[in-house]
Amino acid sequence: MVHKNSKWNISKEKGEEYAHRYIIEILKDSKNNTLGLSELIILLNQRTKHINIKIHQKKKPISVYIKHIYGSFINFLDIYSFYGIMDNQGDIKVILFDSELNENTLDPKIINEHKEWILINDDFIFV
Repeated sequence: MVHKNSKWNISKEKGEEYAHRYIIEILKDSKNNTLGLSELIILLNQRTKHINIKIHQKKKPISVYIKHIYGSFINFLDIYSFYGIMDNQGDIKVILFDSELNENTLDPKIINEHKEWILINDDFIFV
C-alpha cells in the first residue's frame, strides 16, 4: 500500500536521491554488481543511518521510507531500468545493469531518463 499524505521530513526527490546514491554504491562494491535483496536492504539501512528520516517525529530507516512511499522495495527498484531483479525460487537478487553509473554524478535528470522502460519495437517473438 502506497501512502501519499504522509508527514515525512524529506521530499520524494530527496529520498530517491539518497536511495539511488547508496544502492548504486553498495551494488558496485558487490561481486558482479549483484546482491541479495535482504543483504542490500540491511547494508542500505546501515549506510544511511546517519541520515535523519522521520515520520511523525519518529526516526525510521530508509527501507521503511521506500516501502511506505512505493509499496515495496521491489516496486521501487522495478521503476528504474538500471536495476534488475532476479527471483530464483525465492532467492531474490538485485543487479546493477549500468555499471558506469556513479553515485557522485547521479542527478535527477539521469534518474528520470532511467525511470521508465521504453519499448522501441513491439514486433518481436519470444521463442
